[in-house]
Amino acid sequence: MQPDKPSIYEQITGKIVTALENGVNPWARPWHTVHSGPFRNALTNRPYRGMNVLLLNLVALSRGHVDPRWLTFRNAEQLGGHVRKGERGAAIVFWKFLPARDRDGETQPDAANDDDQERKQVPFARSYTVFNVEQCEGLDLVPLDAEEMNGRGEANEPAERVLALAQLQHGGNKACYLPTPDLVLLPNRSAFENSDFYYATGFHEICHWTGHSTRLNRVFGTRFGDLGYAFEELVAEIGAAFLGAQTGIPFETMRHPEYIHHWLQILKGDSKAIFTAAAKAQHAADFVLDQAGIVLAEEETLPAAA
Repeated sequence: MQPDKPSIYEQITGKIVTALENGVNPWARPWHTVHSGPFRNALTNRPYRGMNVLLLNLVALSRGHVDPRWLTFRNAEQLGGHVRKGERGAAIVFWKFLPARDRDGETQPDAANDDDQERKQVPFARSYTVFNVEQCEGLDLVPLDAEEMNGRGEANEPAERVLALAQLQHGGNKACYLPTPDLVLLPNRSAFENSDFYYATGFHEICHWTGHSTRLNRVFGTRFGDLGYAFEELVAEIGAAFLGAQTGIPFETMRHPEYIHHWLQILKGDSKAIFTAAAKAQHAADFVLDQAGIVLAEEETLPAAA
């Protein structure tokens, strides 16, 4: 009997685990090398989010892609071009919601709703393939260097708006979030090598700030047990990188590499943990950007023909 094929969750978790074990940061990306923001679909201009940011980033890092635009075979044809023969795509994942079924195969009504027409919906991960535009020919696209730049200038106004959401206290040599006084501590700006490091550190703590009971009330209980604190650090780490993508702050190094051992424990023990972390991180980033008045484009969705 042949062994069962690994699930989508196991395949993707395996990629993240391998990257971390090889010293590759799946959410680190030198955003300043990209002219115009986060990963997005070349046809719709809608951004990829959550888990797909990590997956596309691993591919971009390994292959040296600097263009943030991706597309399917069909997208390439719609743009008047094609994927070059022999090019390898990147697997990303989207969710479909299917009715829950009981052991007899019957759909189950939502127990929390008296209306039998309301059915429980179960998320189902579906994988499909995209290619970077650098792997294509003949595309009718505006050259990347001709697009409007996300010019930050010396003062990064969007990043300043993000940090202004929390009560900040500067000084000392420690960066942390204190839940009881609801306070973010950061060293003075002059203590950082450059402003990017200052913002990246601040973003990490702002993501912790979103977990307060008066905001997203993010608590990781028995599922992660004693590793709950490390899991929160993983959420903040990824969430900070997502904020960096929207504000032009590069994330080339980890803020807290001392947690890698614990993260590997979590991921190896639960193939869905990285999906939870990415979703919670995206939720935190969305909350921050909304509060800061930074408008996001609508998320790229599963193509109807896929």
